[in-house]
Amino acid sequence: MKLTSRERIERVFQNKEIDRPVFKLWGAGLNTEWALHPAYLPVNRLAAETTDLFGGAGFPFNIYVGQDPGNCVETYVTEADHPDWRYKHTVFHTPKGDLHMIDRVSTKGEPSFIIEYMIKEPEDIDKLLSMEYLPYPLERSGYDNAVGQMGDRGVVMIGMDHAAYAVQRLTGSEMLAYLSIDEHERLHELIRVYSDRLRVHTAAILDLGIRNPIFSWVGPELYLPPLMRPVDFEEFVHDMDKPIGDAIHNAGGHVWVHSHGKVADFIDSFIDMGVDILNPLEPPKNGDIDMNRIIARYGNRIGWEGNIEIQDILLAPEERLRDLIDECVEAGWKSGRFVLCPSAGYMEYPQPTEHYINNLMFYLRYGLEAVERCH
Repeated sequence: MKLTSRERIERVFQNKEIDRPVFKLWGAGLNTEWALHPAYLPVNRLAAETTDLFGGAGFPFNIYVGQDPGNCVETYVTEADHPDWRYKHTVFHTPKGDLHMIDRVSTKGEPSFIIEYMIKEPEDIDKLLSMEYLPYPLERSGYDNAVGQMGDRGVVMIGMDHAAYAVQRLTGSEMLAYLSIDEHERLHELIRVYSDRLRVHTAAILDLGIRNPIFSWVGPELYLPPLMRPVDFEEFVHDMDKPIGDAIHNAGGHVWVHSHGKVADFIDSFIDMGVDILNPLEPPKNGDIDMNRIIARYGNRIGWEGNIEIQDILLAPEERLRDLIDECVEAGWKSGRFVLCPSAGYMEYPQPTEHYINNLMFYLRYGLEAVERCH
């Protein structure tokens, strides 16, 4: 059996036999001409030639205000204390008063970070819930164009927001933890409202008649221990996400979810909420996934993606990276539903070292060789 990249990926979602593990470099795509740094250009080209591609397409959606019919969201930028940075201000003008967030953003492609969160006290939740919400009308031409461009080189996933993550973006993890104890009902109501909006949005996409759609989202990691309690994960992630996953499956679709952290004790929950492929399955110390043990327990009940830490591609000697790839492929292939993939996107470092670029090229060449041996 020899499958195209599209067929291979789709069959992992569908839990059908495949010819070899899927081979992925997170962030790789058909566009090989743009790069965060020129050193990435040869990586772009080799990845487009050798890997099974996961593209993305979105539908207009804003979980907080929808179309913002009252122009209640204001954004502006001010100077920071260094020319490499700017302050991006976001203000929600709500019927019950303004909410203000400040994000320190880089002018050179470095990661940004929030220095002032939107929700500073419990009453701010009431302000959020007082905002008018009007969903966008949807049409599928952009999605269809993305699928046509991708062809047999891979799949196009429909990127979705996540209700619990949307709340954490406004609170930060410290305030979120306090709210989960001191203002539990308020927090539950906010996440439920956002989850309801996502369910309506999902239904609208499904009503467009897309064949076997694949949906993707990130965010559950922010509700795993030690940031939150196991019971919080079940209430705010599993219970809120499951109706969305069920609706997608009932329409013939599938679900891809990204969750860093220690997920080994929550695999049953991910399966029950409808996750078909879970990423990135970090090994210790960042995570707790031993591929041999977890696959011995769960087999092919879920698709397994990842288990190569991006830190190892950044820093490890080539011999170590070779061993990690061999171990990962050998363990993952036992499930019949495995995607070899690093734990993060490859083009997230504005000034990549020569060692990192060389390791990326080695990952692409040797990783393909390793999965091909599984035929």
